[in-house]
Amino acid sequence: MLIRTAVPPTVPLSPLTPPEGRVADYLVRGLTPAEIAAELDRSLSTTHRHLRFLRYKTRCPTRCPLPVLVHRLLTSHGVAAPATGLPVPDLDTGEMKLLRALAEEITRSGRATTAGLRPRDLATALDALLGKTGAATATQLVGLAHSWKLLPTEQDHTKRKGASQ
Repeated sequence: MLIRTAVPPTVPLSPLTPPEGRVADYLVRGLTPAEIAAELDRSLSTTHRHLRFLRYKTRCPTRCPLPVLVHRLLTSHGVAAPATGLPVPDLDTGEMKLLRALAEEITRSGRATTAGLRPRDLATALDALLGKTGAATATQLVGLAHSWKLLPTEQDHTKRKGASQ
């Protein structure tokens, strides 16, 4: 198994182009690639191309889940967190661990381990967390969590040991 090392925080990331910025803005609000394509009146393949470049620029693997991409965009590129009228939820320690795992881990097993859950319990715990926060998807939840200041505003690569990058 190949373990990739974390990208040092001093390595500058490429700036986003205006079209990438628009896709990123919709993504952090929780829209799916199909919804983003419709909003921008572009093809789904064009939206996927922009997502591929966003993953590259944030140093996410090719199949990096959208919640992880959103977290990296919000911590690395100055993309603004979405405005929300939803109140800040009162999350317990386990829910905060799950939220952090959704934002940082790229594999299902990594998310489960980081959250202290069995992989088969991950979906149930996520559904409960979405219900408690009012988010429709994990992607939207990560964006909202940044608005609520529940997630760090900068990537801390120094504490990550062989985490999926």
